Amino acid sequence: MPHVIVEHSADFPKNSVQKIQTEIQKIMTSITEGNFDADQCKCRSVSFDEYLVGLPNQSNASFIHISIKILGGRSLEVRKKLATKTTEFAQKTFEELELKTKRCDISVDVIDMERETYQKLRIE
Repeated sequence: MPHVIVEHSADFPKNSVQKIQTEIQKIMTSITEGNFDADQCKCRSVSFDEYLVGLPNQSNASFIHISIKILGGRSLEVRKKLATKTTEFAQKTFEELELKTKRCDISVDVIDMERETYQKLRIE
């Protein structure tokens, strides 16, 4: 069920975004009290060629924003742990890339979805 949406500047290599998505699934699994099912996780990414980070003259910057949508009912502690671990891994990934940009804004948002209105169907 979790939905992981990674929005990022185009300078992030595709394989690094996939690495982040895979790691988020591992992070979820490691937070046992969250009862996340990685097999139900849907990951996707959107790359942006045109974007602005900071002031209009700020041209040497990257960004990555990760939205993690989960069914409501998990504790604040679980959601904070998921956000913190995801942010830390995204930072580590950016630092390892050695991109030309000097600045990268990283943000993570864990979003509760209402159990009563979320609908899912799997056809096999």
